[in-house]
Amino acid sequence: MVESIQIPDGVLLLEPRDTYDKALIGFTTTPQDHWPRETNTLVAIYSVEKCIEALMEAEGWDYDESVEWFEFNTSGAWVGEGTPTFQSEDPEDITD
Repeated sequence: MVESIQIPDGVLLLEPRDTYDKALIGFTTTPQDHWPRETNTLVAIYSVEKCIEALMEAEGWDYDESVEWFEFNTSGAWVGEGTPTFQSEDPEDITD
């Protein structure tokens, strides 16, 4: 939860913060995603599941609507070097 995480200066966070901060789980300089970043760029890590839950709560959408919005407009959007990364907290979704 964001209350216990120290937010480094200059890190790009998802907006609106009151929706997405509850899905913030940390920061990394080694994101495990496909975006073309420079080495050692510090980015926020968000929980996939918590982002979807946050959208369902904030927007009143069902699960499928929230997943579609998240995949296209959030996890699928490159906004530059500071683009956050997303991590599944479901062990079944994690592959080696």
